[in-house]
Amino acid sequence: MEQEWILSIIHLTSMAFLVTSFALLVSPQLFSCIRFYAIHSFLLAVITLSTAFYNHVYHLIISAVLTLVLKTIVIPQIFFRMIRQLGMRKEVETYINIPLSLLFSTLLVFISFYGVGNMKALDLLLSKESVSIAVSTLFLGMFMMTTRKKALTQVLGLLLIENGVFLMGVTTTFGMPLLVEIGIFFDVLVGAIIMGVFVFKIRGAFEGIDVDKLTMLKG
Repeated sequence: MEQEWILSIIHLTSMAFLVTSFALLVSPQLFSCIRFYAIHSFLLAVITLSTAFYNHVYHLIISAVLTLVLKTIVIPQIFFRMIRQLGMRKEVETYINIPLSLLFSTLLVFISFYGVGNMKALDLLLSKESVSIAVSTLFLGMFMMTTRKKALTQVLGLLLIENGVFLMGVTTTFGMPLLVEIGIFFDVLVGAIIMGVFVFKIRGAFEGIDVDKLTMLKG
């Protein structure tokens, strides 16, 4: 009975994970995007913790704690501080409007579920739906990176992809070696800090963080 409850939590949290991916993608405010990323990471931590208890892979508890601390608290705070220091506009600027983004995102999710659903090799996994959701998150993150004008929102798209990759790793392999996971977490943290520095440099050079202005660098 306890195992069934844990499996139900994994299924429900995975669906909430996908819904939060949509919310992050279509949110019109920067602060809301960052908050949804924090919620997204929190749900990932819950999935990781549940998987740890369901499969008795207890080193995943450390991964869940690191996800909670770094991705739910530390990285969002870095982004909040960056927005305040840069005095950025709070609205998200996109190449295509929100309704059209939602339409394309829904299509990407359908493609992901259809493609993964036909893979018989995944039938023995703990949650095949979680793999579909992970692939959907990868596509949504890439879509976000290509349709956002500001460097900061593109960074959020990259972090969304990283969450999708981590979810796939948890649901298909039940966790990588602990040292590898810790290394990945600190790579993400250092990467977020470095990308923050680049955002400041872009702002200083072009008086804004609109990536369209980078075309000025062409010879």
